[in-house]
Amino acid sequence: MKPVSESKFARILWRALLVSLPFTSLPILSRLFGGTSVAPLSLVFLALLAVIFFIPNFLKLRTLPRESLPLLVFVLLALISCGLAYFRPIPSFREIPIWRNQLEGLVTLAMGIGFYLITLTMITKKSDMLSSLKWLNIGGLIILASALVQMADWQIGGAGYSQFLLNLQTQLSASGLLYPRRAAGLAFEPSWLAHQLNALYLPLWLGMSLSGYSAYKFRLLKRITIENLLLIGGLLTLFYSFSRVGWLTMVLLAAYILFRAANRLFNHWLEGSASMQHAKSPRVRKFFYKLLLWIGLALLLVLVVLFLGWILTRLDPRMEDLFDLNRLRQFGVLGWASQLMFAERLIYWISGFQVYLRYPLFGTGFGGMGYFFEQVVPEFGYKLPEIIKALVSESFIPNSKNLWVRLLAETGIVGMSAFTTWLVLHWQRAKQLERSGRDALAVAFGLVGQLFLLALLMEGFSLDTFGLPYYWIAIGLLASVGRLRENTPAEPAN
Repeated sequence: MKPVSESKFARILWRALLVSLPFTSLPILSRLFGGTSVAPLSLVFLALLAVIFFIPNFLKLRTLPRESLPLLVFVLLALISCGLAYFRPIPSFREIPIWRNQLEGLVTLAMGIGFYLITLTMITKKSDMLSSLKWLNIGGLIILASALVQMADWQIGGAGYSQFLLNLQTQLSASGLLYPRRAAGLAFEPSWLAHQLNALYLPLWLGMSLSGYSAYKFRLLKRITIENLLLIGGLLTLFYSFSRVGWLTMVLLAAYILFRAANRLFNHWLEGSASMQHAKSPRVRKFFYKLLLWIGLALLLVLVVLFLGWILTRLDPRMEDLFDLNRLRQFGVLGWASQLMFAERLIYWISGFQVYLRYPLFGTGFGGMGYFFEQVVPEFGYKLPEIIKALVSESFIPNSKNLWVRLLAETGIVGMSAFTTWLVLHWQRAKQLERSGRDALAVAFGLVGQLFLLALLMEGFSLDTFGLPYYWIAIGLLASVGRLRENTPAEPAN
């Protein structure tokens, strides 16, 4: 049997998967899965690749990529957590059996791991990687084009979308909604648009632009790459999503790049400084110089965040009271956050963490956190319509709306440790790639991989699902480049 990546049909399916990534919640799939909002079109091509190619190859070879082994440990621990739930006093809630919620969680986790493994399987040569990047960029271009059309339509329509665009959105997204002044692209909502950009596309374009590497030979004016142009369009689209977590994610990535550059320049200055060369205690002086640098950069970052907050108060009605310190003093953090339409998220986070404190070792098992929601929801939550609705009239079990809180609440500290260990190992791989200097692609993906993982760190505070493919494919790309570096001859970096 041919390797999966060498099958022409497999390559077609893989390219279709990459191009279809902009579609996060296709209505026909959403209905098929019982009305869930997580219904990416790319799942269709993932399933075909898995059934036709991946599973037969696995049964023949009986091996999995070693990069996936820490993740499989997490799966084992998650299954143990789910099993232990049947020996705990799980409250009844809406007559929904816990096994159904567990099954949904395990299915979405299997989807995510599937995207990761298929990425590793399909990229076995450098040509596979370059081809994948090009098809991935086509999907990114679709995102940018759809968002641009929406923003243009909003402006032309005089603060309203055309009926044609509204009807089209109902065919492309399960929500069927377009949001005033906010781009949603082909995603379920604007925050999902920001997530797909931040978790995959923007770190890729940003890292490759900074490293000077491109998947294409073409350069505009011999300097400007396709990734440079996509990055500009991506940043503009992210801005028009008006996703607060999305903006903060990009601030984090920009801060990391700034800190890296400042540290590199400062080290270069210190090495050539005559005062350092003749100092009696160069290490102590270097430490204090570095401390002043970090304090200065941290203050600069705070000023940037405050400036962005000020911009939001002018552009986003939800943020008009961001700097209302009197309300913060009188009503506390939750009262202040309620004016920003953010208190609901904090309530879910706090509730999830309270569940973790009850079962800190193995958690409640997938989907178990929501069954305790009535018992742990803070008193302030009963003042919020969204929380009342979740308690009284919604048909689903509440969740934590935060990946990190979900991991703690549903898999405990052991599951959280296993998952973060998998991420840390990929961080180390990214650092190794950047330092390797063996070839341009590896060095570029060293930075790209670090940006992928930092983006996931922040985006995890916005979404808690395993089912969306973006960060799984991003980490799979990083792991694939690591394998290529080990298995191919060196090529000088740019």
